[in-house]
Amino acid sequence: MTSTETRAAAATAALRRPRADAPAARPPAAAPFPVETVGRADELAEVLAALERPDVAGVLLSGAPGIGKSRLARDAALAHRARTGAATGRITPEPGEDWADGLRRWTDRAARTGAPAGAPAVLLLDGGRHDPDERDLARLARALAGTGAKALVTSRRPGAPEGFAHRSVPPLPVPLDCCALDVAALTAVPSVRLFEACLRTLNPGFRIGRHDQLAVARTCVELHGNPGAIGLAARIAALEGPEVLWGALDGNLPDRPSYAADGLARLLDAYGPDDTGPEAVRGLGRTERRLLACAREFSGGAGPESLRRISGVGLDEYPAALEALLGRHLLTLSALPSGRLDGYTRTRLHLPFGRRSHRSDEPAEELPDVRLAHARHHARLAASAARLMTGGPQARGIIAFRSEERNIRRALDTLIAAGLAEEALGLAELSRAYHYATGTPFDWPAALASLGGPGADRADRRRAALLTAEAAVRDGEPEAALAVLDGAGLGGADPGEVGLGGADPGGVGLGGADHEGPADAEFAVRAGHLRGLALTPSRPDEGLALLHLAVERGADGGHPARRRLLDAALAEFLHRSADTAAALATRALAEATQARDATVAGLALLHLSAFAAAGRAADPAHYLDRALAALRPLGAPAVLGALLALTGSPLLPGPAARTTATARTLGCFHAVRGQLFDDPTEPDFTVGRAERRLLPGDRGSLAAMAAGAELALPDLIREFAAFRRAGPAALPAAAPAPPALPGGAPPTALTALTARQGEVAGLIAEGLSNKQIARQLAISEWTVVNHIREIMRRLDCSSRVAIAGWIHRTAPASRQD
Repeated sequence: MTSTETRAAAATAALRRPRADAPAARPPAAAPFPVETVGRADELAEVLAALERPDVAGVLLSGAPGIGKSRLARDAALAHRARTGAATGRITPEPGEDWADGLRRWTDRAARTGAPAGAPAVLLLDGGRHDPDERDLARLARALAGTGAKALVTSRRPGAPEGFAHRSVPPLPVPLDCCALDVAALTAVPSVRLFEACLRTLNPGFRIGRHDQLAVARTCVELHGNPGAIGLAARIAALEGPEVLWGALDGNLPDRPSYAADGLARLLDAYGPDDTGPEAVRGLGRTERRLLACAREFSGGAGPESLRRISGVGLDEYPAALEALLGRHLLTLSALPSGRLDGYTRTRLHLPFGRRSHRSDEPAEELPDVRLAHARHHARLAASAARLMTGGPQARGIIAFRSEERNIRRALDTLIAAGLAEEALGLAELSRAYHYATGTPFDWPAALASLGGPGADRADRRRAALLTAEAAVRDGEPEAALAVLDGAGLGGADPGEVGLGGADPGGVGLGGADHEGPADAEFAVRAGHLRGLALTPSRPDEGLALLHLAVERGADGGHPARRRLLDAALAEFLHRSADTAAALATRALAEATQARDATVAGLALLHLSAFAAAGRAADPAHYLDRALAALRPLGAPAVLGALLALTGSPLLPGPAARTTATARTLGCFHAVRGQLFDDPTEPDFTVGRAERRLLPGDRGSLAAMAAGAELALPDLIREFAAFRRAGPAALPAAAPAPPALPGGAPPTALTALTARQGEVAGLIAEGLSNKQIARQLAISEWTVVNHIREIMRRLDCSSRVAIAGWIHRTAPASRQD
C-alpha cells in the first residue's frame, strides 16, 4: 500500500468516528427549522443516485444563499451512510486553503492518529461565502481519486466541473392560490409546510387557519420559496407577531411607529443572521450602490424598466451594474411578470430576504427623491395599464396592474403623505378599472380620508367623496354612500327628486343646470349613478330613474358608460322589466364588441344568460359559453371578476343576499376553475383575494361557499336569476315540465330535454365519451359536462348508464310518434 493510500485509509477511518470539534447545531432561536427536511424528496433521491455512480468524485449542489444546499448535503450524507455504512465528515477550508488542501490536511491528521482503514466516506465541503471555482473542484477530484471517498460540495455558483455531478437546488414550491374551503391543500404546499413547522418550533400553538391563509401564502411567494428566508420570517412572526411580519413585507406598519418607514430593514437587522460579509459590498461602484438603494423602495419586487427609470441610471451603465448585483446575490431574478409603460414583461428583480440587501449605506444626500420618483413612475404605469384594461389588449393591462399592485398602492400612500392630493386622487381613480375587472375589494379610498377634509380644494373634496361613496356602495353600505355624497354637495338631499338638484344650487347633481365645466358634468353623472345603485334595492322606482338618467347623460363615456348600461339592465331585470333589461344588455354588448372591450362584452353576455335563465325564452348556456369565450383569454381573475359583478351586485336586495350570492360564486369558481383553465403557472390568488369581500371566519359564508362548490356554472346563473322580483312566474322552476303527448301518453326522455340535450343524451346512449361528444357536436368538453348534469337532473338519473337506459327505453316510442 502506498503512503497516499495509507493516509487515505486512515482518514476514512477517522471520519467514521464522531468528531469532537464538529460544530454544534445552531440554537432554535437563531434558526427555527424543524428536524425533518420539508419538500426535498426528489432532490435527495437524485443526489443519492449520483453518489452511487462510480464515475463521479462527488456532487456539486449549487443555489442562492439560504436555498438549503447545506441541509440537503447533510441529509444526503446521512441517508448514504444509512444505506452503505459509509462514514461522514465535514471539511471547511481555512483562509488561504482550497478544497484539495483541506482534504490533505484531514488526511494528514488521520494518518498521525494511526486510525485503521475503514469504509469509504462521504465528505461535506461547505465553503460558506468562498465558492470554489472549476480549478478547485478539478484538484479536489484528483485528490479524491483512489480513496473511495465521495464529496458533497455546496456553492452559490452553478457549474459543470469535470468529475462531479451537478444538481441545482431549486426553491420550494409556493402556493398559486388559496381558498377557505381547502386550507389543507394550502398547508400541503412545501413552502407553507416549512413556514408553519418553523413557526411552531417557537410557538407550538400556531396553526394556519382561514383568517390568515392568504397572508401566509403570499409570504411564501414573497420569499420565493427560499427555506432560509422562510425560517427567518417564521422567527419574526413567532416573536413579533404575524401581523408585524406581514406589515413589514408590505412596507406598511402604521400601528408600529417604533419601526418607522424602514420597518423591514430594522426587523431584519434585529432578527437576521449577520450575512453582510465584507465581500458582499466591497468593490461596489456608485452606480451599483444607487441601484441597490433604489430597489429598497419597491414592494414585492421591481421591473427592470421601473428600477432603471427611478434610479436614473443610464442604459449604458445599467446592464453591468445589474449583473454585478446579481452576481453577489444582492438582487435576484425571477420569471414573474413586471409592469411596463407599454404592458408587461416576464422578468422581475427581488431583494433577498436578509440583512445585507436591506441595509443601506448610501448617503441620503447623494440620492434623488427616490420615493417620489417611485410614486410618479408607478402612477404613469397605472395610467397605462388602465388604458389597456378599458380599450387596449386588456389581458396585458390586467397583468401589468396586478404585478405592480403593491407598488401602485405604495405610490398612493407616498403621494398622500406628500400632500399631492390631485395626483393621489387621479391614481385612486385609475385603480377602479382593475378592481372592476378582477372583482377584488375596492378598499383604497379608505386612504383618501385626509384629502377630503374641510381645507381641501372643492374639486378634490368631491373626487374623494365620489371614490369613498363608490367603495361604500360596492361594500353594501348604501346609507353611508348617500351620506358621503350629501356631505360633499353631490346632489340633493331629497332623493325623490330625480334631478337631485334641490339642495345643491351648484348643480352638481344630475338635474343641476349650473355646471362649471366638463369635470362637474362628469361628477354629476357619477354621483347620480352611485345614488341610483344605493337607492334601487329599497326604492327601485327612484333608483331606476337615476340609473337611466346617468346612462342618458353619460352615453359617450366609453368603458364606464358601458358598465353603467349593465347596471341599469340588471336593475330593470331585478325590479321592473325583463325586456328592457335584455335590450340594455344587448346594447352594451354591441357597443363593447365594436370597441373590442372583452370585459364588458363578457359581462353583458353573463347578464343575458341570467335573463334567459329566468325567462326560458332562450338557451342560457348559449350566452354563458359565449361569455366564457370572451373572458377566458383575459385570465382567471377576469372571469371571476365578471361573475362577481353580476352575482355580487349592490343591486341585489339586502346585504345577506349579496353575501350569500358572493360566497356561492366563490365556491363554484373554486370548484370549476380546473375545467376552465390549465393549472396556473404563477401565483395569482384569484379566489384568495376575492374572499376578502366576505367576513373572515363567518360560518354562513363558509357554508354558502361549500354549497356553491357543488354547483355547475349554469346552475349558479340559474340560481341568481331567482332574485328577480317580478313574481313567482319569473323564478326558475326545479325542472321544466315536459310537454304532454297526444292522447295523454306519458312523456319520453327526448321530449323532456332540449334539442341539444337530446343530442348529447343520444350520443351517451351510443357509448361516446365526453371528449368524443364534444368533437362531434363542435362544443367544449366543459359544455358537455354541464349538459350531462342538466340531463341527469331533468331525468332524475344518477349515472350515464341510467341516461342510456332511459334513452333506449323511450326513444323508439318517440320516433314512432
